[in-house]
Amino acid sequence: MHTNCLRIICTAALATAMTSCGDGEGSYRVTIYGEAYIEDQIPAADVIDGWTISFDEFLIVVGDITLADGAVAVDGWRVFDLAQSSGGAGHELASVTVPAGSYSALSYRVAPNADASAGNARDDQVTMMRDAGYSVFVTGAATRDAESYSFAWGFTTDTSYGPCETSAEVSESAEGASELTIHADHLFYDDLDSEEPNVAFDLIAAADSDTDGAITQAELAALDITGQARYQVGSRDITDLWGFISAQTSTLGHIDGEGHCE
Repeated sequence: MHTNCLRIICTAALATAMTSCGDGEGSYRVTIYGEAYIEDQIPAADVIDGWTISFDEFLIVVGDITLADGAVAVDGWRVFDLAQSSGGAGHELASVTVPAGSYSALSYRVAPNADASAGNARDDQVTMMRDAGYSVFVTGAATRDAESYSFAWGFTTDTSYGPCETSAEVSESAEGASELTIHADHLFYDDLDSEEPNVAFDLIAAADSDTDGAITQAELAALDITGQARYQVGSRDITDLWGFISAQTSTLGHIDGEGHCE
């Protein structure tokens, strides 16, 4: 089955589960996964200045999931805590019945949503995300030798990812699957446009102006990056470290590991 066939037939008669593009129906499973960087840690070996970064919480609000250029929609918005262990399998977001065939495109959105419900997040986490209007909220720490800094950052950015190139085969006997992969290391990239940015923490640590070991949004916003050799922003109107990290939240989403989305 070609994607065009799915778009033409299944969009027009989705409710009747048309089978013209394949034989019968099957299940399509969508998961979300933060990889070992979120479930375990970002090891010092992967950080240019030697910090180990770990997350206690990595909350994310996901919705507007569509398959095959919007022909099949997954209802609802959900809040996930990607710091919870999944044993490498990711957390199930949805399983939908679709016409059998080949699926090569998926889209999704990470954004605040006042009606989001729990994926695997606790009720208090869901309430906090909804009330604060966050799309992403992270807590954790960075350590290097005897140094340690904590962080608790909430972001309100709204990002649509898609189309994302995936490859899923659905039949009556075989489940298709796609994984929304969230790359936490992007929060600590030191360039907004480079194809090979560094993962770094030194400048973030330097933002701790009151030396209490907790790096806040206000402290990051007070740190001017315009004189930095790294932390380039291209033509964007970004002058402080909080604005820089916030912009990186719009790059967190991938698909099936390293797959990219427009």
